[in-house]
Parts: sequence; structure tokens; C-alpha cells
Amino acid sequence: MHQSEQERVIEMINQIAVNNISAGDNTEVAEVIAGHVTKFWPRRMKAMLNDYITEGGEQLHPAALLAGKKLFSTDN
Repeated sequence: MHQSEQERVIEMINQIAVNNISAGDNTEVAEVIAGHVTKFWPRRMKAMLNDYITEGGEQLHPAALLAGKKLFSTDN
């Protein structure tokens, strides 16, 4: 089965969340995820993540969803 790019982005951000679960609660893990995405992800991947979150982000780990909302919030 061939994954779409969006499915791969979802898988990757969820892996980052799981790999950093020892950072603390979901809020603290979200900070780690947001930092990683900011530093290492190209605009195209960030845009796919933002689009997915706008659509509801149902398959995201709770910390990944928090990170995405932090990254793309207009309140920042």
C-alpha cells in the first residue's frame, strides 16, 4: 500500500510525539514537537500538517495536535 504524503506527515509527527513522551505531559511534549517541526520540516510539510489540522486532525497524537495548533495559531 502506497502512503500519501499527508499520511507520511501524520505518521512522522506522531512518531516524534511517541519518541519524546518522556519529556513530560502532552503540553511539554508539544513544545518539543513544535521545536523539531520549526527547525527541520520544509514549508511543504508544514503546510500539509496545517491543512490536516484545519480539517480536524483526527489521527494525530494529542501532543502532536497541540504542537500543530501552537505552530499555526494566529494568536502567536
